Amino acid sequence: MPTKPVLTQLQDGTDVLLRPVGLADEGRFAEIVEKMSPQSRYLRFFTGIAKIPEQIIHQLADADGDRHIAWGALDLTRPRQPLLSAAHAIRMEEGYSAELAMGVLDDYQAQGISRMLIACVALQCHDQGIIMLEAETLPENRKANNLFKALGGRVTSPMPPTTTWQFHVGELISVLRAMESPKGLRDVFRVNGGAP
Repeated sequence: MPTKPVLTQLQDGTDVLLRPVGLADEGRFAEIVEKMSPQSRYLRFFTGIAKIPEQIIHQLADADGDRHIAWGALDLTRPRQPLLSAAHAIRMEEGYSAELAMGVLDDYQAQGISRMLIACVALQCHDQGIIMLEAETLPENRKANNLFKALGGRVTSPMPPTTTWQFHVGELISVLRAMESPKGLRDVFRVNGGAP
């Protein structure tokens, strides 16, 4: 199973550990949501409320590796190794598709972490029989929209208030495997990617 922790670096040289996250990390999820800027929290949760309910925090951490796949990036340069980003795939009712969602703290954006975590999630999804991923973005979330376009996402619903993107997991893995940047992608595929 492609769930081995991956030691790598962000583009600025920050040492990070990519690994599956779960209920033992609930405190880390509470901390990362609290540290998000109001704008990042709005783009991630589609709400302007200042405090995300504890029930949502618990749901973010309640990952079992099958129904809910979750990977986090931990900052190894900081005390207690806090989460700086997390990506999730939550299986939909029919079983072969999942909803993709992620968030990155402002100070760590544009460092390649989104691509690395999406690769980790996609590899585990493929192993667990999930063949399609869907993600929703707000029209003003240009970073996410540009990223999903670069990853080969197809817009299936462009209607306001959100845009729905769809990815075939196998194709997504191939696109990520072919990318030369960030360098951390090579670490992800070396550790958990198997043969191309």
